[in-house]
Amino acid sequence: MSKYLPLLALTSAPLALARTPPGFIPSTSNDLIVEYTGFYPSNGVVVSREITIPQPRIATTTPLNGTSYSILMIDLDIPTNNPPETNTLLHWLQTSLTPSTQSTTFNTTSGSVRGFQLLNTTQTTPVVGYFGPNPPARIPLSHRYVQILVDTSNITEQGEAALREAAATLRGFNAESVLEEAGLEGNVVAGNWYNVTNPGSVVNATATTAGTMTVTPTATGAGTGGIRGSLMGAVVGLGVVMVVI
Repeated sequence: MSKYLPLLALTSAPLALARTPPGFIPSTSNDLIVEYTGFYPSNGVVVSREITIPQPRIATTTPLNGTSYSILMIDLDIPTNNPPETNTLLHWLQTSLTPSTQSTTFNTTSGSVRGFQLLNTTQTTPVVGYFGPNPPARIPLSHRYVQILVDTSNITEQGEAALREAAATLRGFNAESVLEEAGLEGNVVAGNWYNVTNPGSVVNATATTAGTMTVTPTATGAGTGGIRGSLMGAVVGLGVVMVVI
C-alpha cells in the first residue's frame, strides 16, 4: 500500500473523525490544509523529512469569520534519556494571520483542493520561526507532528504574553495548558498531523538542551535525520554533533 493516502478519501471522511492525533488535546474535527510545495500530508500520512523542509502554506476548507489566527506546530515524540518516555517540542508559532475571503486552489500530489489561505498580511515576526521535522536516530525514530489553527481574534495582552512566555522554552510545550492560560481554550478551529520517520538505526545518544541532542562519535549506522541549522545552528567538533529535532 502506498504511504501517501488519497486526499479525497481523507477529506470525505465523516467530520466525527479527529484531525489531530489520537489522544491529543485540544482535538478538532475540521481539516487544516498544510501544503508543502505541491504536497499536502494530511491526517497521519507518513512523509519524508525532505518534503517538510520549506515553510508550508496553510488554509481551511471553509471560510473563517475571525480577524486574527495563530498556527502552532508541535513535535509530540521528542526523545528523552528515559525511553520510551517522550517530550514535546514547539516547531512553529506564527500569530496575526488573516483569513482570505476567497478560496485558492492548492495543487497537491493527490489532486487539486480548494481552501481559504491564512496570510501574514501585516508581516508579523513569528514568535517561533518555522523549522521542519528532523527526527534524530533515537527512540522513537518515528515522530508525530501536529498543526493546529487557533482563533486569536479576541486575545488579550495577557494572553499574548502567556503565548510568548510558553514558547520561549520550546521543549515541553503543552498546547492544552498553554491555550488555557492564554484564554484560548475552545478556540482551535482546524488541525492536521503527519508522521516523519528517521530511516536509519538507533544510535548511542543522549538528549541535551531544548531542541538539540548529542551524538557520540562511537555511534554507527545511517540516519541522524540530517544536520540542520534552522533553530540553533549546527555545531560539529570535539567529537559531538548538535542536531536540530
